[in-house]
Amino acid sequence: MVESFNCRTLRKEDEESVKLLVKSASHPFSVEKFWNWKYLQNPGFDRSLIAVAESNGKIIGCNHWLRRKLKLSDSIVVDSMMGANIAVAPEFRKKGIGKALICFLRSQHEKRKPLLMCMYTDFELSKHFHTPVGGYVPAPNGTVKYMRILNWNRVKAHADAFNERVKHGEFKGQLANVDVAVAFKMPEAPSLCLRLHREGVNICASVEGADVTISSDLRTLARIRERNGGFRTLIMPLLKGKVKLEGSFRKLLDLYKNRWVLWEILGKEII
Repeated sequence: MVESFNCRTLRKEDEESVKLLVKSASHPFSVEKFWNWKYLQNPGFDRSLIAVAESNGKIIGCNHWLRRKLKLSDSIVVDSMMGANIAVAPEFRKKGIGKALICFLRSQHEKRKPLLMCMYTDFELSKHFHTPVGGYVPAPNGTVKYMRILNWNRVKAHADAFNERVKHGEFKGQLANVDVAVAFKMPEAPSLCLRLHREGVNICASVEGADVTISSDLRTLARIRERNGGFRTLIMPLLKGKVKLEGSFRKLLDLYKNRWVLWEILGKEII
């Protein structure tokens, strides 16, 4: 560790030192005009979202965050934070300064922590720094396909199409004994409840009173979808507690026997 340094919020008099630091540690495009455009002239600029590390009156590190509205679907927009430039002077690297800067910003904004953090970075840097130090999780294939996982409007369209097929006798006899309401709960999306019955599938107004509740998170569902193994891919997440099922044994069994209906309605987007 450096003998003595402290992390604090950016002050106006720090700006020139920070610009030089970012320029020396980043691609040559990070000149003064670019920094001004990206931060000072940004409508979402917030000085409290830029942290600096100082040692003996010298700025030796900085970490920038930017607020963003992230559109997950036509109906879902969430507050997010984008990690931007983080830089440490070459002679002070590998001394815990980068980690201290990340922890400082997180501690300063714990009470209004955003739903999502996102950033774009070099794979090796992410592997050796952002993941072990900051706990950031690399998205599958470079990006999580939020629209495919979270868009309940598409699920409704699938349900309508499925019900039309039922009316035309396509699944004759297969739905005779089905009557189960299943709710999906994710921190990153509005809850959804589907009721499977002999005439097709209804989207319920509320998840309250559902026979079966499936709880998970976006990252787990993205991995399940990527593995493309159908219901079998749920086994390990269930054993590890990444996916939770609640309901009576009879209703769980009913759902298991008719899991093909969920496959049809969810369009192979979640399971």
